[in-house]
Amino acid sequence: MVTNDRYTQYDTWAWLYNQTMGPQYSANQIRPLETLLLSALSANARLLDLCCGTGQLVQELMQRGYSVTGLDGSEAMLDYAHQNAPQAEFVLADARRFHLPDQFDAIVSTSASLNHIISIDDLKAVFRCVYVALRDNGWFLFDLNHPAQMARWWRGRPVEGEIAENYAWVLTPVYDPQNDSGYFKIVLFRSQSASSHPLRRMLYRILSLRWLTRLRLKALNRFQNWEPNWRRSEMIYHVRGYPEATIRQALAETGFTEISVQTIDGNPQVDNKHSAYFRCRKPANGK
Repeated sequence: MVTNDRYTQYDTWAWLYNQTMGPQYSANQIRPLETLLLSALSANARLLDLCCGTGQLVQELMQRGYSVTGLDGSEAMLDYAHQNAPQAEFVLADARRFHLPDQFDAIVSTSASLNHIISIDDLKAVFRCVYVALRDNGWFLFDLNHPAQMARWWRGRPVEGEIAENYAWVLTPVYDPQNDSGYFKIVLFRSQSASSHPLRRMLYRILSLRWLTRLRLKALNRFQNWEPNWRRSEMIYHVRGYPEATIRQALAETGFTEISVQTIDGNPQVDNKHSAYFRCRKPANGK
């Protein structure tokens, strides 16, 4: 549900995100952050991780010597973030409405978090809040999934999943090119105890091997038949794909300058394989 003050629907995702995707996504983002942003900052720069989730990236950045604040609209996500980065400051607020004027040398939003802002007007509101929160000459770096990429990969088939001893999950993304919108569905299975069958536990350990991804995803489609007593729950999160030109215009209208975009591999031509990393700057004497 979206309240007047902040997003709250991601509370239901917090436990699973902290177990699995939070650590993985954090590890994946360090290289592009180092390449596109951190090298331009002073050693003691103050950063804001916007839509910080369960805080693993906040901790990674603090270990590199930065002063980091995490902001998220999910109280449950931030409960884990406090555990994962106990020395950091965290703010419970909506990305569209926060007010932290002139505090940060750089603001980052990673793992396509801003695709969850599903109208361009709301995304412009996020950009305005970021602009106000940055100090003069401060940087803003974020990545987005875009229509060409989503049309290629978000085809209604499972793309991620895991089987552990007492939980399993599978993620399926869906995209509608007619209106640049989509969603991803997460199905979660949980048990209060590990599977009672030793052979089944052995099978789950084998399926956890990275190179067995395709076989694991097929198994997850039949998982309820294997473990009928495990509790099944389903979560759906809506997203929107934004064309590069739309984002560039919105950033420029907000007042950002030095707007550039590239893929995670450093290619300035956005293609249908990768998400797009946008970097821009609040100019000196920005108002």
